[in-house]
Amino acid sequence: MKEEIKWYDPKEKPFRISGFAWIDKEERYRRLPAHSHYDIPPRVDELATNTSGGHISFRTNASKLKLKVKLTDSASMGHMAASGQCGFDVYVGGPGRQMYYATAFPSLLEQSYEKTIWDFNSSNQYSAEQLREVTLNFPLYQGVEELQIGTNPEAIIEQPTPYLSDKRVIFYGTSITQGACASRPGMSYTNILSRRFNLEFINLGFSGSGKGEHGVALTIREIERPACFVLDYEANVSYEEYQDTLIPFIETYREYHLHIPIIIISRIPFVQDKAIGEYEDYQNRREYSKLTVEKLKQQGDRNISFIDGSTLLGELWHECTVDGIHPNDLGFMEMANRLESAFGFLRNNEL
Repeated sequence: MKEEIKWYDPKEKPFRISGFAWIDKEERYRRLPAHSHYDIPPRVDELATNTSGGHISFRTNASKLKLKVKLTDSASMGHMAASGQCGFDVYVGGPGRQMYYATAFPSLLEQSYEKTIWDFNSSNQYSAEQLREVTLNFPLYQGVEELQIGTNPEAIIEQPTPYLSDKRVIFYGTSITQGACASRPGMSYTNILSRRFNLEFINLGFSGSGKGEHGVALTIREIERPACFVLDYEANVSYEEYQDTLIPFIETYREYHLHIPIIIISRIPFVQDKAIGEYEDYQNRREYSKLTVEKLKQQGDRNISFIDGSTLLGELWHECTVDGIHPNDLGFMEMANRLESAFGFLRNNEL
């Protein structure tokens, strides 16, 4: 007997899509506009199709839940699990109570897949009256061309719990910001933090390519209703390039968002910093971030702060990566745990 499934386009109500600032205008799973008015480097434009930080939220009493996915390409990274690069994570529970349930991901070399998340027909876990709140985390390092959510035909689909505010938390940075090398999407540090704050998070990490370019700054400042803006791109540039771009990037953003909190994070320690004698360069970069924040505060910017990235991985920092640079799941959890207190103001009901 053929299984009966009703397929939905999650771009339609009552599903809520977050993490893509231009989706209402372009209806694409992209992190930057497809046709920017500004000069966006080709590699950044390409990486903008990677869906890191995207979420779909809804409530349902479905006894069956399935995903049908077509990616832009298949898994291709030796140091990152295909589940993190190409998969969808499924969490169940309302804000602050989300619990990991499953990951849907393709077989190696495949870019299209259909996966059953749950089938409760023969399980005593299912109640037709029970509404479960579901959050889907998009792939970290792949584009999504097509996505459908399937349920049993009689299932109810409702809107999720509303966000605390319509404001967004925006991160701009590197491959680490983008989520390399979490084993699954929900374990990137921005996604971990998004489960702890009932707000929309937007991830603008561009692997090896977030370099503080002026056109990127002009584009990012057009994102409306920011709750705060986090800058963490130091690892993608030389010390000289960082000195040349950091203050102009901040000044460009401030032209549109005069009082929005800006947080500068210096990069986490790499194992190679000490192993190959680059510790002095690492210290210089961190000190420049810190001094820049102090300088801007003295000039009257009371809404800018600094977070020392050297503290974010804890005592076991050398065990927190897959390659001496990119965090594993332990590293991302350590980062999120230490960053959470810095974002405590996001729980303010006046946001």
